[in-house]
Amino acid sequence: MDKKRKKVVALGGDGIGPEVVDATCYVLEHAGFELEIVKPPNGEAVVEKYGTAFPEETRKLCDAADAVLFGASAVASQTTMIYLRWLSDNYVNIRPMKYYPGAVSCVKDPSGIDLVFLRENSEGLIPGREGDLSLLAQRLPEYRDPLGKSFADYGEGKFAVRIVSKRGCERMAKFACEFALQRKKKGRPGKVTFVHKWNAFPESDRLFERIVREEVAKHPELSYDNYLVDDMARRLLRYPKDFDVVVIDNMFGDILSDEASELVGGLGIAPSGNVGAKVPYFESIAGSAPKYAGKNVVNPTATILSAKLMLDYLGMHEEATALETAVAAVYREGKSLTYDQGGKASTTECAEAILKNLK
Repeated sequence: MDKKRKKVVALGGDGIGPEVVDATCYVLEHAGFELEIVKPPNGEAVVEKYGTAFPEETRKLCDAADAVLFGASAVASQTTMIYLRWLSDNYVNIRPMKYYPGAVSCVKDPSGIDLVFLRENSEGLIPGREGDLSLLAQRLPEYRDPLGKSFADYGEGKFAVRIVSKRGCERMAKFACEFALQRKKKGRPGKVTFVHKWNAFPESDRLFERIVREEVAKHPELSYDNYLVDDMARRLLRYPKDFDVVVIDNMFGDILSDEASELVGGLGIAPSGNVGAKVPYFESIAGSAPKYAGKNVVNPTATILSAKLMLDYLGMHEEATALETAVAAVYREGKSLTYDQGGKASTTECAEAILKNLK
């Protein structure tokens, strides 16, 4: 293989995942980019044959790749996501929210919206670290919550633990500052916003906020602010153009980025990248949407823009810019948009239009 070529493993996963990944691979393969795209068995379609949605052969190919392009996860591909995200320690989830003229927004004037959520991907409340309350009552009999109650006082039930480690906060803060500095070089404000709920979590969220604030202070060219998560939910709708780089915990980030996607056209346009480990993976933030699977109607833009993030991460900046420019052209023209954007184009027709604008 040519040393310049990057190896990408494409995994469709479940539901609509195979369709949007196939559409994206069609664009990448026909664009002439220096990529070797491998498509090993995976997802719900192979469970009967292999006994798993993530065969060992596929895992090894992922480990040897430069990046993974992933479709969507329902129940079957949970093992795939667990491996790519948590076991591999891709601790940053990059979720850009950028408006392309022609997309359907929930606000009157979405032009100029261009913010990025940096969601802490490894701690917080996700993945769920849960169990029986009786276990906490046994192990921590002296503990009292802010109401003065012991775990035993709550009787039968379940608990969930929210993890906020010093190491996790520090690496997120460093990544966020480097990311904001790179965006500032491209004309963005160089502003870091931290989102928290420190009135409810005075120890964990104040730890996270302090570490982020102190890291930003090391970079005088960056500015900083912070908001309670409920206030941030409001501000995203009222003042979406005020934000640049948003650092946020796992669950808060999952929720607010979905909300913010409606500012720029919805989940069909919202991409993401999961980075930090040796092999990053890239996927849309949408779910598997099983009711639309096999109908060739879903919007492939989010996965195609996820591929744009992948190209940037792989150092293929010219190719990434060309792909984004082609997407923007299709939305500006408005002739090959899918149903969620008020159009009638199929998944493949939208992808074909993007490819046409690449050439």
